[in-house]
Amino acid sequence: MNEKIRKHIEELFTNAPKTRKAMELREEMTQNTIEKYQDLIAEGFQEEAAYQNVISSIGDVTELFGDLEERTPLSLPEKDRKKKALINSAAAGLYIFAIGAFLCGMAITEIWFFYPEAATIVIALTVLLCIPPTCMLVYAAQMYPNYQRKDNTLVESYKEAVHARNKEKSVKAFVSAIVWLATLIFYFLISYVSSKWEITWIIFLAGGCGQAIVCLVFSLRQKTA
Repeated sequence: MNEKIRKHIEELFTNAPKTRKAMELREEMTQNTIEKYQDLIAEGFQEEAAYQNVISSIGDVTELFGDLEERTPLSLPEKDRKKKALINSAAAGLYIFAIGAFLCGMAITEIWFFYPEAATIVIALTVLLCIPPTCMLVYAAQMYPNYQRKDNTLVESYKEAVHARNKEKSVKAFVSAIVWLATLIFYFLISYVSSKWEITWIIFLAGGCGQAIVCLVFSLRQKTA
């Protein structure tokens, strides 16, 4: 019966894209279906009844073919994807503006002002300028709504898993961007205040460690999910 299940699923994937993702999904779906069939047999179902039960629980796999291309589209609608891209671009521009304003402010302070409070004001204004783009990135990272399952088929399970992965990638990208932007800002701030440019490059090593921690945390989340 296991071979019959495998053959049936292979037929369902006849018109699927010839990609690695399609092959992996086919094998995953086959394994899950066989395991479910064996569970039903252990519960006392007849072989044919168990077979029909698991086959009917698969759902319409053709709904997944669009997501099995080599470049998987995001789960967000086209309109929301454009909005998200616009928000991210605007946030990046504001960060660049904040850095430029900081550099100009420090240069003006060194030329025309000679009291330490001026540098403090420039630093405070730079931090304030970084607040709006940070809020924008937080908003963009949370744009993925929770997936609403239509039924308990394997197809819906796969859609839910893809949606969750896309959302997690978005959050991970946001956290990584914040880590490096914060690293860059701290580098310029500390370098200008201390004038130890030959030493402050070490801050980038700290940024790399922060990025490694972010990757580790998300990796552990995936394993425990």
